[in-house]
Amino acid sequence: MSDLRPRVQTLAQLIPPLTYDLHKGDCGRVAAIGGCEEYTGAPYFVASSALRLGNDIAYVVCEKDAATVIKSYSPDLIVNPYLRSVDNQGDRSLDEIEKKINPLLDKLHAVAAGSGLGNDTNIHESVRRAIKAARERSLPIVLDADALALVTKSPDIISGYQNAVLTPNPPEFARLSKALGVSTAGKELPVDEAAQIVAQKLGGVTIVRKGKKDIITNGQRVFVCDEAGGLRRCGGQGDLLTGATLTFLAWGEKYKQGMWKPQSSSEPIKHSLIPMHAAYAACMLARHASFLAYEECGRATTSTNVLEQIDIAFDNKFEEILKAVKPSKT
Repeated sequence: MSDLRPRVQTLAQLIPPLTYDLHKGDCGRVAAIGGCEEYTGAPYFVASSALRLGNDIAYVVCEKDAATVIKSYSPDLIVNPYLRSVDNQGDRSLDEIEKKINPLLDKLHAVAAGSGLGNDTNIHESVRRAIKAARERSLPIVLDADALALVTKSPDIISGYQNAVLTPNPPEFARLSKALGVSTAGKELPVDEAAQIVAQKLGGVTIVRKGKKDIITNGQRVFVCDEAGGLRRCGGQGDLLTGATLTFLAWGEKYKQGMWKPQSSSEPIKHSLIPMHAAYAACMLARHASFLAYEECGRATTSTNVLEQIDIAFDNKFEEILKAVKPSKT
Protein backbone atom coordinates (compact mmCIF):
# COMPACT_ATOMS: atom_id res chain seq x y z
CA MET A 1 0.00 0.00 0.00
CA SER A 2 1.23 3.50 -0.86
CA ASP A 3 1.00 5.01 2.62
CA LEU A 4 1.26 8.59 1.39
CA ARG A 5 0.31 11.58 3.49
CA PRO A 6 0.31 14.94 1.74
CA ARG A 7 2.12 17.71 3.57
CA VAL A 8 -0.07 20.14 5.49
CA GLN A 9 1.73 22.91 3.61
CA THR A 10 0.45 21.42 0.36
CA LEU A 11 -3.12 21.16 1.64
CA ALA A 12 -2.99 24.77 2.79
CA GLN A 13 -2.72 25.92 -0.83
CA LEU A 14 -6.45 25.22 -1.16
CA ILE A 15 -7.37 27.60 1.68
CA PRO A 16 -8.31 31.15 0.65
CA PRO A 17 -6.33 33.76 2.59
CA LEU A 18 -8.64 36.26 4.26
CA THR A 19 -8.16 39.77 2.90
CA TYR A 20 -10.19 42.97 2.76
CA ASP A 21 -10.58 42.49 -1.00
CA LEU A 22 -12.92 39.52 -0.62
CA HIS A 23 -16.66 39.71 -1.20
CA LYS A 24 -19.52 37.53 0.00
CA GLY A 25 -19.24 34.19 -1.74
CA ASP A 26 -15.56 34.48 -2.67
CA CYS A 27 -14.69 31.84 -0.06
CA GLY A 28 -17.30 29.44 -1.36
CA ARG A 29 -20.99 28.82 -1.89
CA VAL A 30 -22.05 25.25 -1.17
CA ALA A 31 -25.21 23.20 -0.74
CA ALA A 32 -26.20 20.05 1.12
CA ILE A 33 -29.00 18.16 -0.60
CA GLY A 34 -30.66 16.00 2.04
CA GLY A 35 -33.02 15.96 4.95
CA CYS A 36 -36.42 14.36 5.26
CA GLU A 37 -39.04 14.38 8.00
CA GLU A 38 -37.18 11.73 9.98
CA TYR A 39 -33.58 12.90 9.44
CA THR A 40 -33.11 16.63 9.93
CA GLY A 41 -29.78 16.76 11.74
CA ALA A 42 -27.63 15.27 8.98
CA PRO A 43 -27.83 18.11 6.41
CA TYR A 44 -27.53 20.63 9.25
CA PHE A 45 -24.19 19.10 10.24
CA VAL A 46 -22.97 19.09 6.63
CA ALA A 47 -23.83 22.74 5.97
CA SER A 48 -22.83 24.00 9.42
CA SER A 49 -19.40 22.38 9.31
CA ALA A 50 -18.82 24.07 5.94
CA LEU A 51 -19.66 27.44 7.48
CA ARG A 52 -17.53 26.82 10.58
CA LEU A 53 -14.54 26.03 8.35
CA GLY A 54 -14.92 29.20 6.32
CA ASN A 55 -17.34 28.80 3.44
CA ASP A 56 -19.35 31.99 3.05
CA ILE A 57 -22.78 30.64 2.14
CA ALA A 58 -24.35 27.26 2.81
CA TYR A 59 -27.69 26.09 1.44
CA VAL A 60 -29.75 23.09 2.49
CA VAL A 61 -32.12 21.56 -0.05
CA CYS A 62 -34.52 19.32 1.84
CA GLU A 63 -37.99 17.80 1.93
CA LYS A 64 -40.58 20.40 2.86
CA ASP A 65 -41.53 18.62 6.11
CA ALA A 66 -37.91 18.94 7.28
CA ALA A 67 -37.42 22.59 6.38
CA THR A 68 -38.93 24.32 9.40
CA VAL A 69 -37.05 22.05 11.79
CA ILE A 70 -33.70 22.66 10.05
CA LYS A 71 -34.34 26.42 9.97
CA SER A 72 -34.87 26.32 13.72
CA TYR A 73 -31.38 24.86 14.22
CA SER A 74 -29.55 27.84 12.74
CA PRO A 75 -30.33 31.21 11.16
CA ASP A 76 -27.05 30.98 9.22
CA LEU A 77 -28.31 28.33 6.80
CA ILE A 78 -30.38 29.10 3.72
CA VAL A 79 -33.00 26.35 3.69
CA ASN A 80 -34.82 25.51 0.47
CA PRO A 81 -37.79 23.12 0.97
CA TYR A 82 -37.78 21.90 -2.62
CA LEU A 83 -37.81 18.10 -2.26
CA ARG A 84 -41.06 16.16 -2.08
CA SER A 85 -41.71 12.71 -0.67
CA VAL A 86 -44.19 10.34 -2.25
CA ASP A 87 -46.76 11.54 0.30
CA ASN A 88 -46.16 15.19 -0.63
CA GLN A 89 -45.62 14.88 -4.37
CA GLY A 90 -49.08 16.17 -5.22
CA ASP A 91 -48.20 19.85 -4.83
CA ARG A 92 -44.97 19.77 -6.87
CA SER A 93 -43.91 17.46 -9.69
CA LEU A 94 -40.41 16.09 -10.24
CA ASP A 95 -39.99 18.44 -13.19
CA GLU A 96 -40.96 21.42 -11.04
CA ILE A 97 -38.48 20.35 -8.36
CA GLU A 98 -35.76 20.10 -10.98
CA LYS A 99 -36.54 23.62 -12.18
CA LYS A 100 -36.16 24.84 -8.60
CA ILE A 101 -32.84 23.10 -7.94
CA ASN A 102 -31.02 23.78 -11.21
CA PRO A 103 -30.78 27.60 -10.81
CA LEU A 104 -29.34 27.05 -7.34
CA LEU A 105 -26.64 24.78 -8.75
CA ASP A 106 -25.60 27.60 -11.06
CA LYS A 107 -24.58 29.64 -7.99
CA LEU A 108 -22.50 26.97 -6.27
CA HIS A 109 -18.87 25.96 -6.11
CA ALA A 110 -19.59 22.45 -4.77
CA VAL A 111 -22.54 20.30 -3.73
CA ALA A 112 -23.08 17.36 -1.37
CA ALA A 113 -25.92 14.88 -1.55
CA GLY A 114 -27.15 12.03 0.59
CA SER A 115 -27.14 13.07 4.24
CA GLY A 116 -30.56 12.42 5.76
CA LEU A 117 -32.31 11.59 2.49
CA GLY A 118 -34.07 8.50 3.77
CA ASN A 119 -35.42 5.88 1.39
CA ASP A 120 -38.26 7.73 -0.31
CA THR A 121 -38.29 6.95 -4.04
CA ASN A 122 -39.53 10.40 -5.03
CA ILE A 123 -36.74 12.15 -3.12
CA HIS A 124 -34.18 9.74 -4.57
CA GLU A 125 -35.29 10.54 -8.11
CA SER A 126 -34.93 14.28 -7.49
CA VAL A 127 -31.44 13.74 -6.10
CA ARG A 128 -30.50 11.57 -9.07
CA ARG A 129 -31.52 14.42 -11.37
CA ALA A 130 -29.60 16.92 -9.25
CA ILE A 131 -26.43 14.82 -9.49
CA LYS A 132 -26.83 14.68 -13.26
CA ALA A 133 -27.30 18.46 -13.40
CA ALA A 134 -24.24 19.02 -11.18
CA ARG A 135 -22.14 16.87 -13.50
CA GLU A 136 -23.32 18.89 -16.47
CA ARG A 137 -22.05 22.02 -14.68
CA SER A 138 -18.74 20.35 -13.74
CA LEU A 139 -19.49 20.97 -10.06
CA PRO A 140 -17.52 19.00 -7.48
CA ILE A 141 -19.84 16.48 -5.80
CA VAL A 142 -19.67 14.67 -2.46
CA LEU A 143 -21.90 11.62 -2.13
CA ASP A 144 -22.53 10.08 1.27
CA ALA A 145 -25.10 8.04 3.18
CA ASP A 146 -28.32 7.46 1.25
CA ALA A 147 -26.87 8.82 -2.01
CA LEU A 148 -24.45 5.90 -1.99
CA ALA A 149 -27.47 3.62 -2.35
CA LEU A 150 -28.20 5.38 -5.64
CA VAL A 151 -24.67 4.63 -6.82
CA THR A 152 -24.92 1.02 -5.68
CA LYS A 153 -28.13 0.63 -7.66
CA SER A 154 -26.96 2.63 -10.71
CA PRO A 155 -23.17 3.15 -10.80
CA ASP A 156 -23.45 5.11 -14.04
CA ILE A 157 -24.90 8.01 -12.05
CA ILE A 158 -21.35 8.98 -11.06
CA SER A 159 -19.08 6.67 -13.06
CA GLY A 160 -16.32 8.48 -14.91
CA TYR A 161 -16.86 11.76 -13.07
CA GLN A 162 -13.46 12.46 -11.53
CA ASN A 163 -14.65 15.57 -9.72
CA ALA A 164 -16.64 13.41 -7.30
CA VAL A 165 -15.83 12.11 -3.82
CA LEU A 166 -17.70 9.16 -2.28
CA THR A 167 -17.43 8.63 1.49
CA PRO A 168 -18.70 5.12 2.37
CA ASN A 169 -18.42 3.57 5.81
CA PRO A 170 -17.56 -0.17 5.97
CA PRO A 171 -21.12 -1.52 5.40
CA GLU A 172 -21.78 0.99 2.60
CA PHE A 173 -18.43 0.14 1.03
CA ALA A 174 -19.21 -3.58 1.21
CA ARG A 175 -22.50 -3.06 -0.61
CA LEU A 176 -20.87 -0.86 -3.23
CA SER A 177 -18.04 -3.34 -3.74
CA LYS A 178 -20.49 -6.20 -4.18
CA ALA A 179 -22.52 -4.22 -6.72
CA LEU A 180 -19.35 -3.57 -8.72
CA GLY A 181 -18.18 -7.18 -8.50
CA VAL A 182 -15.15 -6.35 -6.37
CA SER A 183 -14.64 -9.62 -4.55
CA THR A 184 -12.72 -12.85 -4.73
CA ALA A 185 -14.14 -16.30 -4.16
CA GLY A 186 -13.64 -17.16 -0.51
CA LYS A 187 -11.02 -14.47 -0.01
CA GLU A 188 -11.43 -10.92 1.22
CA LEU A 189 -9.30 -8.28 -0.46
CA PRO A 190 -7.22 -5.89 1.66
CA VAL A 191 -9.27 -2.74 2.15
CA ASP A 192 -6.82 -0.46 0.35
CA GLU A 193 -6.71 -2.75 -2.67
CA ALA A 194 -10.50 -3.09 -2.72
CA ALA A 195 -10.91 0.69 -2.49
CA GLN A 196 -8.52 1.19 -5.41
CA ILE A 197 -10.44 -1.28 -7.54
CA VAL A 198 -13.78 0.33 -6.67
CA ALA A 199 -12.38 3.73 -7.66
CA GLN A 200 -11.08 2.28 -10.91
CA LYS A 201 -14.37 0.59 -11.73
CA LEU A 202 -16.12 3.92 -11.16
CA GLY A 203 -13.81 5.60 -13.62
CA GLY A 204 -11.47 7.48 -11.29
CA VAL A 205 -13.81 8.98 -8.71
CA THR A 206 -12.22 9.52 -5.30
CA ILE A 207 -13.23 6.99 -2.67
CA VAL A 208 -12.92 7.74 1.05
CA ARG A 209 -13.32 4.39 2.74
CA LYS A 210 -13.89 5.41 6.34
CA GLY A 211 -12.58 3.23 9.14
CA LYS A 212 -9.85 2.88 11.76
CA LYS A 213 -7.72 4.45 9.06
CA ASP A 214 -9.37 6.40 6.27
CA ILE A 215 -8.31 5.08 2.86
CA ILE A 216 -8.47 7.77 0.18
CA THR A 217 -7.91 6.72 -3.42
CA ASN A 218 -8.76 7.67 -7.00
CA GLY A 219 -7.73 4.24 -8.23
CA GLN A 220 -4.19 5.32 -9.03
CA ARG A 221 -2.90 6.92 -5.85
CA VAL A 222 -3.62 6.17 -2.21
CA PHE A 223 -3.58 8.48 0.79
CA VAL A 224 -3.99 7.06 4.29
CA CYS A 225 -5.26 9.28 7.10
CA ASP A 226 -4.60 7.85 10.55
CA GLU A 227 -4.98 11.10 12.47
CA ALA A 228 -6.03 10.33 16.04
CA GLY A 229 -9.79 10.57 16.57
CA GLY A 230 -12.13 10.26 19.52
CA LEU A 231 -13.43 6.95 20.84
CA ARG A 232 -17.12 7.80 20.43
CA ARG A 233 -18.98 6.62 17.33
CA CYS A 234 -22.07 8.81 17.61
CA GLY A 235 -24.18 9.43 14.55
CA GLY A 236 -23.50 12.57 12.55
CA GLN A 237 -19.72 12.52 12.41
CA GLY A 238 -19.80 11.31 8.82
CA ASP A 239 -21.91 14.35 7.96
CA LEU A 240 -19.22 16.60 9.44
CA LEU A 241 -16.68 14.87 7.22
CA THR A 242 -18.94 15.44 4.22
CA GLY A 243 -19.18 19.14 5.08
CA ALA A 244 -15.41 19.43 5.44
CA THR A 245 -14.88 17.68 2.10
CA LEU A 246 -17.45 19.98 0.52
CA THR A 247 -15.54 22.98 1.87
CA PHE A 248 -12.17 22.00 0.45
CA LEU A 249 -13.69 21.00 -2.90
CA ALA A 250 -15.34 24.43 -3.16
CA TRP A 251 -12.02 26.09 -2.36
CA GLY A 252 -10.41 23.82 -4.92
CA GLU A 253 -12.61 25.32 -7.62
CA LYS A 254 -11.46 28.80 -6.66
CA TYR A 255 -7.85 27.53 -6.56
CA LYS A 256 -8.21 26.29 -10.14
CA GLN A 257 -9.33 29.75 -11.17
CA GLY A 258 -6.26 31.34 -9.59
CA MET A 259 -8.38 33.43 -7.22
CA TRP A 260 -5.53 33.74 -4.70
CA LYS A 261 -1.80 33.25 -4.40
CA PRO A 262 -1.18 30.30 -2.07
CA GLN A 263 0.64 31.22 1.12
CA SER A 264 2.59 27.96 1.04
CA SER A 265 5.67 27.54 -1.13
CA SER A 266 4.89 23.88 -1.77
CA GLU A 267 4.63 22.42 -5.24
CA PRO A 268 1.26 23.39 -6.77
CA ILE A 269 -1.50 20.80 -6.56
CA LYS A 270 -2.41 19.26 -9.90
CA HIS A 271 -6.03 20.06 -10.65
CA SER A 272 -6.81 16.37 -11.19
CA LEU A 273 -5.62 15.63 -7.64
CA ILE A 274 -7.68 18.29 -5.87
CA PRO A 275 -10.43 15.79 -4.85
CA MET A 276 -7.78 13.56 -3.24
CA HIS A 277 -6.23 16.45 -1.32
CA ALA A 278 -9.62 17.87 -0.36
CA ALA A 279 -10.70 14.51 1.00
CA TYR A 280 -7.50 14.03 2.98
CA ALA A 281 -7.73 17.51 4.52
CA ALA A 282 -11.35 16.81 5.50
CA CYS A 283 -10.50 13.45 7.08
CA MET A 284 -7.65 15.01 9.04
CA LEU A 285 -9.84 17.80 10.41
CA ALA A 286 -12.88 15.64 11.16
CA ARG A 287 -10.78 13.11 13.04
CA HIS A 288 -8.91 15.80 15.00
CA ALA A 289 -12.18 17.56 15.90
CA SER A 290 -13.52 14.23 17.13
CA PHE A 291 -10.39 13.78 19.26
CA LEU A 292 -10.76 17.25 20.77
CA ALA A 293 -14.45 16.72 21.52
CA TYR A 294 -13.78 13.36 23.18
CA GLU A 295 -10.98 14.85 25.28
CA GLU A 296 -13.49 17.37 26.61
CA CYS A 297 -16.71 15.34 26.84
CA GLY A 298 -15.69 11.68 27.00
CA ARG A 299 -18.57 9.24 26.73
CA ALA A 300 -21.03 12.11 26.56
CA THR A 301 -19.58 13.26 23.22
CA THR A 302 -22.14 14.00 20.52
CA SER A 303 -21.68 15.28 16.98
CA THR A 304 -22.72 18.73 18.19
CA ASN A 305 -19.63 18.68 20.41
CA VAL A 306 -17.50 17.65 17.42
CA LEU A 307 -18.97 20.46 15.31
CA GLU A 308 -18.01 22.94 18.03
CA GLN A 309 -14.39 21.77 17.71
CA ILE A 310 -14.10 21.77 13.91
CA ASP A 311 -12.79 25.33 13.65
CA ILE A 312 -10.39 24.71 16.53
CA ALA A 313 -9.11 21.64 14.69
CA PHE A 314 -8.61 23.84 11.63
CA ASP A 315 -6.59 26.36 13.62
CA ASN A 316 -4.49 23.62 15.22
CA LYS A 317 -3.51 22.20 11.84
CA PHE A 318 -3.12 25.34 9.75
CA GLU A 319 -2.53 28.30 12.10
CA GLU A 320 1.23 28.27 11.68
CA ILE A 321 0.90 28.36 7.90
CA LEU A 322 -1.97 30.79 7.41
CA LYS A 323 -1.35 34.16 9.01
CA ALA A 324 -4.32 36.45 9.60
CA VAL A 325 -4.33 39.75 7.74
CA LYS A 326 -3.62 42.64 10.11
CA PRO A 327 -5.63 45.86 9.83
CA SER A 328 -3.74 48.69 8.19
CA LYS A 329 -2.33 51.27 10.60
CA THR A 330 -2.65 54.03 8.06
